[in-house]
Amino acid sequence: VAVDYPQAMAAYKVGAEGSDASVCQFQVGLMYLRGKGMDADYKQARPWIEKAAAQDQPNAVGTLGVMYSAGQVVTPSFRRAREYYARAIELGDSQALKDMQKFTT
Repeated sequence: VAVDYPQAMAAYKVGAEGSDASVCQFQVGLMYLRGKGMDADYKQARPWIEKAAAQDQPNAVGTLGVMYSAGQVVTPSFRRAREYYARAIELGDSQALKDMQKFTT
């Protein structure tokens, strides 16, 4: 079954305005970040991911860690990356644990 990315984006944006919006906000940001159904747009991705992270959405917090470690639309900062990874781990993001291990091995 083919994925209709424009339809998915529209649905996520509607959800991003709801009361429990953090997951949808993260998904909108992730679609921009990965270029799902459009060209990747890091500048559009960042504010959506930051909104979700501000609500302690674990994957969004971990993704900010990735963005800071890689310097995607932010000034690279391993200190900030570690802070985001540590917070994401506290929130239950198992991928952040793997990403954090890159800094300690």
